[in-house]
Amino acid sequence: MKKLSILFFSLLAVTLFTACNDNDDPVNKQTFTSTINNRMFDDGEVIFSQGSAKVEVNFTNMTIQFTSDYRDINGQSHSITTPEMKMINLNGSIYQFDFTGNGDDAMTGRFDMATGMLWYTFSKDGHFVVSTSQLLYAYSTTTVTNPDNGNHYSHKQSAYLFALDARGEKCVMKISNFAPNIAGAIEAEELQYDGLNVTPTASGYTITASEVESSMRGFYTITDLNIVLDAHCRVINGSFKCSDLDFTISGGLFNEQVIDITD
Repeated sequence: MKKLSILFFSLLAVTLFTACNDNDDPVNKQTFTSTINNRMFDDGEVIFSQGSAKVEVNFTNMTIQFTSDYRDINGQSHSITTPEMKMINLNGSIYQFDFTGNGDDAMTGRFDMATGMLWYTFSKDGHFVVSTSQLLYAYSTTTVTNPDNGNHYSHKQSAYLFALDARGEKCVMKISNFAPNIAGAIEAEELQYDGLNVTPTASGYTITASEVESSMRGFYTITDLNIVLDAHCRVINGSFKCSDLDFTISGGLFNEQVIDITD
């Protein structure tokens, strides 16, 4: 996945796969830690909290298990520890896992072995919770349009990372393989934009900025940024302006068709 060659390894959310084996046998278990963003719902109110997850993937049994944390509507911290959950391949590097506990603890989720992206939902004490690692959209389409003549070009070279802060109010956006032209020519392997506004919603997050400068000072300033992370973050749609061109983004968190946002 060439588009992630820079962005993936700079992902702040994940300390990727480390393993140890004292018997010189092939390593069949790998672990990583990840920042986790949680949204709990209570009578239309969205309660955001940020925690961490320690994840273990067993490649022999094709299972995943993790310990993570979140805060409830009263601000109380809670920890969840899953059993080993069987991973079922959905498409390429995308796997689904499920756990049917005592009803209230039922969980379903997705894990992308190519990007380390983790997404899961569960219910606790009558409240629905959606949790994700920092949001990396590696399966998106970017369309660049010249507003003066309507000429445009669409490509799938760019990936977008949104690393939320601990309060769910601001985020860093990183773009890999940025092509600010209608020829699809990549001009920047990675750009970073700091201090974007974040609003948690019932279906994901909205991310906005009127104007924000890139990490390459004096180049690639973005204006009119408006991005909607929908279907509980499994879908991205958005737009911004840069270099006198209009950009639109569409795609998914995983390489799958989203049918039921709570499946």
